[in-house]
Amino acid sequence: MKRVFAGALALLAGCVLAAFCGCSEDVLLGQRGFNMPPEVWLSSGPVEGDTTAYQVHFYWGGWDPDGEIRRFEFVIVKGNPFGFDRQDTTGLEKWQRTASYDSVFKVAANDSPRTVSVSGNLYTRYDMTHTFFIRAVDAQGKRSDPAYRSFTAWTLAPFVSIERPRPPSSGTVGTLARVITFCWTGRDPIDAPDNVQDPDSVRWLYSQIVNPQGIYDPEFDIVADLNARPERYESRWSPWVWYRAPGDSGRCTILGDDEVLEMNRSHIFAVQAKDEAGAVTGIFDRRSNVRQFIVSLQAGPLLTVCEPYLGCVRFLGTRVRAEKFDLPPGVTLNFRWFADASSYGGEVVCYQYGWDVSDLNNPDDWDSDCSPFVRGCTATWYSGVHTLFVRVVDNAGTETIGQIEINVVPFLMDRNLLWIDDFPSSNFSQTDYAMPTENEHDAFWLGHCAKVQGFDPTRDVYDAYYSYNSRPPLISLIGRYRNIIWTYSSSADNTCWDDVILFTPESYVGQGTRLTINYVPIFLSKGGRLLTEGRSDRGGGLAAGLLPAVQVFPLNLRCEITGPSEGCEGDTSGVNMMAYKEYCVTVLDKVVGVFRTGPDVPRRYESLDAMRFARLDRTDPVTARYPALPDSLGLWEEVAKAGRFFDPRVRGFTFVELYNPAYWMNAKLIGTQGCFHPMFRMRSRSTASPVDNAAAAIWVTKYENLDPAQTPTGTAAPSVHFGFELWYFNRTAVDAIMNTVFELWGIRAP
Repeated sequence: MKRVFAGALALLAGCVLAAFCGCSEDVLLGQRGFNMPPEVWLSSGPVEGDTTAYQVHFYWGGWDPDGEIRRFEFVIVKGNPFGFDRQDTTGLEKWQRTASYDSVFKVAANDSPRTVSVSGNLYTRYDMTHTFFIRAVDAQGKRSDPAYRSFTAWTLAPFVSIERPRPPSSGTVGTLARVITFCWTGRDPIDAPDNVQDPDSVRWLYSQIVNPQGIYDPEFDIVADLNARPERYESRWSPWVWYRAPGDSGRCTILGDDEVLEMNRSHIFAVQAKDEAGAVTGIFDRRSNVRQFIVSLQAGPLLTVCEPYLGCVRFLGTRVRAEKFDLPPGVTLNFRWFADASSYGGEVVCYQYGWDVSDLNNPDDWDSDCSPFVRGCTATWYSGVHTLFVRVVDNAGTETIGQIEINVVPFLMDRNLLWIDDFPSSNFSQTDYAMPTENEHDAFWLGHCAKVQGFDPTRDVYDAYYSYNSRPPLISLIGRYRNIIWTYSSSADNTCWDDVILFTPESYVGQGTRLTINYVPIFLSKGGRLLTEGRSDRGGGLAAGLLPAVQVFPLNLRCEITGPSEGCEGDTSGVNMMAYKEYCVTVLDKVVGVFRTGPDVPRRYESLDAMRFARLDRTDPVTARYPALPDSLGLWEEVAKAGRFFDPRVRGFTFVELYNPAYWMNAKLIGTQGCFHPMFRMRSRSTASPVDNAAAAIWVTKYENLDPAQTPTGTAAPSVHFGFELWYFNRTAVDAIMNTVFELWGIRAP
């Protein structure tokens, strides 16, 4: 009462004072002035009754006839103005305050699920009707009548794809392990299949295949039942987990660590996602968010063991035979391995290796403990037979054991020269000199081989096609020689060159079969010298080391071992193939072949790119060592005559492979390896050709500086590679080349 009385005195004093200044009659009479209510309106938003996305943007405005608007209050309720629950708008606590004149609201859209087809794919569509109310509040707290707008929000439900384990390659039921890691990716289409974001949360279920009566029945179509009666399975779902939860717990889960999965029984695992509008995945499909599987002891990790000389070999299970390889003594082997258990939902736990393990169950017989960090080993053997054992164990305790047996064969290198005749032809009637006959080719090379001390044509010629059905020579035969000439053709069906040097990219391991190891690098590493040459158009030459499907030129061996690409982010295992690693070539190109297309690739014309002659590159330091080499190498007069197939005035020579062409190296900023040394460079029929002046013959110097005392040959010298067949070229120039090679190899007869 004291505070009220004091207030009244103050009000009276104020009015008396204000009388001299024009105090209103209302105040003087003690009556309060009338406050008019504010007004509000919706200026933009969905049209009344419209269907829109669940993210809704409303704009509004308002004014107060006798004052100012202090704020707005809004509420969104489920239903339309004639069908919502009035309790949703009763009470000030239901209304939210804002000083803004617009806002984006995210509303629920989780009613009326139905399957729709969009661009041929099935989605679950949800919708829900809402009413938006907005009212204005003035400075005195008086509220306007609300403006409202009803609309129906819709969305497409999120979808999930189980990425691990992969779906079975055939059928609908896979075989998985006792402990299974399931991982998935979720996508939430906001308002169209191509406008996606991450879902809000996920949940999953697993169960044996049971029918509606709860009886195990592997023939029951539980996926169809889950689609038709999802409410029947509601109790089996896990709690919802935030999709971006830490530790990938919203994207992966493990079955079998805390649960017991019954062996040899059929199970189901399914994943469902929910978006921020409350819509949940409503379609279950074995190809995406469902896996049906049998738990089996047979599922085991797939082990891959790789070695640069031997290539890669795959193993599965414990009852596998050893992969056998013959190798010369003193070769340092660098093994590394990795395993994959994702196909059956497992995880690799550890690796273990040992040489010549006699008891697999005795830890003392292994060279290492089982550890996730044991991923490779090295070894050098000089005699005997030795077997590498590699064991991998998954998180269910299932093992795979791989075995690689190394048989050390003598590498005496006690003979001077072996000619591998891998250039099959026939004795047709020679007319246009497009191809040498078998007799002509034999006579040409036997004539050069006869210049070598101790060469015996009955012993030192390996006729691959006519005598050995195109099988490569055994490494035991290779090991008898210090020097080898290998002449090949571009016909993969009739030559063994392709089988020997074929390189399988690491990402393709298991998709192809190697017929033999590539022992050419092994021969070079032991101090052997090699002259390789032959018909090198299309897939011939060093390109034979590539799988046929990727022989598209120009080709960067370091980055495009699996096909043309724009960067070096894919499979870069091409650095281990012979053409790159031992021959030091980075880019391969052709005169005749399959060529790239695109705005950055110049068009190729055989008539312009064909070879007129080759010039010696005396600027190269290796080439400069040998002054007896001819300055130029032109076509043999018989080949160059008018009317002949390779008449330089009509066609020019086209059976050529090219190395590190400048136009591609410069355009793609590709660096040349320091061991790349051109011998001859090709001059094209036109100087406008992009391959004019490209290297067509190279030195192979990777092992030329070996310590002679450590090699069976006792001398060190470079090897040579020609990207064409020398039979087609000037005899005097070829004689000079071969004499120089035999002299630097130290085998030319006096």
